[in-house]
Amino acid sequence: IQGTNMYVEGDGILLADGTMGTVNKLGWLNTHIRRADELVVRIPNTQISGTRVANISRTRLSAVTQTLAISYDGLDKLPRLIADIKKEIRLSCPTLIDDGLRPFRVFWSDYKEYSLEVKVDAHFRTKPFCDDYYEVREAVLM
Repeated sequence: IQGTNMYVEGDGILLADGTMGTVNKLGWLNTHIRRADELVVRIPNTQISGTRVANISRTRLSAVTQTLAISYDGLDKLPRLIADIKKEIRLSCPTLIDDGLRPFRVFWSDYKEYSLEVKVDAHFRTKPFCDDYYEVREAVLM
């Protein structure tokens, strides 16, 4: 693991099993990862070398995807609502990628038993899982 330079101490990583945190210590036999709840998890390097690892620290872009449930009573207002959601995200999120490099979509995707389903798929020039990311995510949800 040290020879591959997949990550170094201080990097934020995400493992295929969902474990996410900061590399606290990188040893010959084990990697210690400090999770957001401050719990340090020791994982054998043999286990990590056989799984997928995302180095969050080396990622420059992030995405927010959300599914909205819209009442059937709002069916006639749906086109306007979708346009308003797009407009509001563009105004509220200056790091939005809206130049075709990454998708920016808000679209009616499905009928459900009690609601219409609208998907929001937006990408940003913001590192994932940092304070700026959570502010952008909150702006999208608003």
